[in-house]
Amino acid sequence: MVRKIIGKSARGLLALCAVFFLLLAAGCAKKVVPPEMAVSFLPCSGEFLDPAGDRMPLEKLVSEALKADYVLIGEGHTNRCDHKVQLEVTDALTRGNRKAAIGLEMVTAQKQDVLNRFNLGQISVDELPEALDWKNGWRYDFNMFRPIFELASNRRLTVAGLNFPFRLTGEVRDKGLEGLSPQDRAMLPEKVISPPQEQEEGLKQVLAMHKGHNATDPQQIERFFLVQSLWDTAMAEKSVSLHRSSGHPVIILAGGGHVEHGWGIARRLKILDPEARIMSILPWRGEEFYPTAADAFFYCPPSYESRMGMTVEMRFGRAVVTEVKRDRKGYRQGLRPGDIIALAQGIPVTSLSSLHMAGAKAHRENRPLVFTVDRYGDQVEIDLGLLSGSKKK
Repeated sequence: MVRKIIGKSARGLLALCAVFFLLLAAGCAKKVVPPEMAVSFLPCSGEFLDPAGDRMPLEKLVSEALKADYVLIGEGHTNRCDHKVQLEVTDALTRGNRKAAIGLEMVTAQKQDVLNRFNLGQISVDELPEALDWKNGWRYDFNMFRPIFELASNRRLTVAGLNFPFRLTGEVRDKGLEGLSPQDRAMLPEKVISPPQEQEEGLKQVLAMHKGHNATDPQQIERFFLVQSLWDTAMAEKSVSLHRSSGHPVIILAGGGHVEHGWGIARRLKILDPEARIMSILPWRGEEFYPTAADAFFYCPPSYESRMGMTVEMRFGRAVVTEVKRDRKGYRQGLRPGDIIALAQGIPVTSLSSLHMAGAKAHRENRPLVFTVDRYGDQVEIDLGLLSGSKKK
């Protein structure tokens, strides 16, 4: 009996102490005001979001896109996830014998004769890289774009090049329009539609990131704005021409910078084809969410595929190894899918550029590249050895 009473008293005392310390902690705790909720869920790669930051089913996105005369789908040129989404949307928009034309930033209008032969079935997808001189033109891996060409071939979709010769960007930057030959000037838009004022500060920041350029030099700024304006104007002009000649909606595949906020191609389309309905779809990388940047979004994190056989994605500020090829160095040295790279060569990995900095540091110091990874809560150090081009001392 005594033991039982004592037990009850002890439990009561413990309960009172617990309440006391909870009250004390509550009095000392700092009240945290939650941030505004930009997105309502953490998406997986390839999932769609509406401008409110809510989940958007593909069916809903397609039903909206089918109302448009022009559907702009932005991309990062080396992001495989972006290309998969572009294919998914293009496939959905052209099912059931629905027709659309496809306009590509990646091909110049001067190669349209090649694309016309492709559209007629006279050139196969396998023959396109050589016929388009892809390696000396766009240069990014043709295999990322191959599925779009295969879809177009299978469904008899018209494909067109929207750009002018890539060499002319350097010519305009160095000489201005007045320094071009009459033949080169004839390949550019006759009337240049300038960028909106709200885009100009962003363009200056982009210019500042280009090595060897001065973002405070008025002439360099003017020429850079001119190149961007020519690029976007040309793509809009060719898209309008494609829409009118084909009689079909145009799906425009271009870099995200030409799509975001409607400042690039869409602005020119509205001027050149005022009655047109335009829908923009843009990749979101998991950073700050800008609802006005597009009509719909898809989540594709920044990714990097290393020559060591690993693929790394930045997922909400963390570098996650999403794939490791069994026959490559990364696997042999111990990297595994799911590893989170915390440090690379002692540098905190907060972006993909951190990995490039680490590689440069290892090469400069002629030391092995070392990762510290978080693997299910354990810290593991992985020595990846000397990088290609380094020499053993």
